[in-house]
Formats: sequence, C-alpha cells, structure tokens
Amino acid sequence: MNRITEPDSIQLAFASNVKELVLASRSENRRALLERAGIRVHQRPMETEELKIGSTAEEKVLNIAKMKMDAYLESEEFIAHLPAISADTLVLFRGSLIGKAKTREEARNALSSFSGNRQEVITACSLYVPGKARIDFTDKAEVLFRKLDGKEIESYLDTGDWIEAAGSYRLQRNGWTIVESISGDWTTVVGLPLGKLTAYMSSL
Repeated sequence: MNRITEPDSIQLAFASNVKELVLASRSENRRALLERAGIRVHQRPMETEELKIGSTAEEKVLNIAKMKMDAYLESEEFIAHLPAISADTLVLFRGSLIGKAKTREEARNALSSFSGNRQEVITACSLYVPGKARIDFTDKAEVLFRKLDGKEIESYLDTGDWIEAAGSYRLQRNGWTIVESISGDWTTVVGLPLGKLTAYMSSL
C-alpha cells in the first residue's frame, strides 16, 4: 500500500467537530493521529488490568475500552468540560486474539504468520461527551499482508515498530511497507476509528 499522508480527510473531518479532548490512553500512535489533525490532546492514561472478558472478540476488546473510560471518569484527572476517548485494539487472526508482543521472537512469529494472509483488526472506543452522551462501540478493518521473506521481517523488526504495538506493526510508521491493502478505515488499524467517531459526534 502507499504511505499515508497526514492529515488526511478522515482526520480533518473529525477535527472539524472536536478541537480539544482528553485521550484516556498512553498510546503515542493515537495521540499523533489526533495532533496531526490539529487537535489539542490532554493525555490521561489510566492504569487498569486489561482483562479479556466476554464471549466474543468484540466484547473482550470493548470491555477493556470501557474499563479505561470508567477509570478516567472516576479519577482526579477527570476534566469535566472536555470530551474524552478511551480505546483498545486487538488483532483477530485464525480465531485467536493477538495483542502486543513481549519479545522480538513473539513479534517475529506474529509477522511470519501474517505474511501473505488476512487479519481482522478490532478497535473498541468509549466516547464521553459532556452533558450529552457516552457511547461505547467497536469498529473492524481487514488487513492483507504482503508475502514477506525472513530478511524483510528482520529488517522490519529492526525498526522497533513492533514494540508496544498490537499485532507487532505500526501502520503510521513503517507498517505500510509490509501491508498489501486495507479494507475499512485505516484509522481503525492505527487504534482510533475516526470515521465512526466523527459520525457519532455529528449526531449529538
């Protein structure tokens, strides 16, 4: 796929609705996604135990996003007049949920498995809008990887993109070089489905 040029139309559409918000997540990718669209971001990561509770992949990732928002709303960091977003992202591949690799070897195994195959990226969000609503939802996108040889995988691992990244790759950095195509919203793959967020914000 081609390199993503930011900010693109999806980011700018969201920024037309929101100028400033709280991001209840420690993800630098999510923060960058918003800041590159000109949004002022107050990052308030919440320490929560990411328990995968639920009968489906969507329920499991959504429950984590909801727990993060619950923790933020009940914390001393809560800024009552600003909208807030929490999120969590997991990869569903051959019936298994793939999170963040703890070691380079785990990341290598994940990328080797993804090579030439499709995966489903599920991002869950909890959106809080002061005086209006709290909306919890998920969005999905399908990612097709290029066929990668061992040298390409090692070169990608050398970039360090795999560290703290669901599925062991980051689309915004060098991930576009190993991905063939995306079906769905690319921001969902990054970890913040701005298309759906814009629709919800516009409807309130």
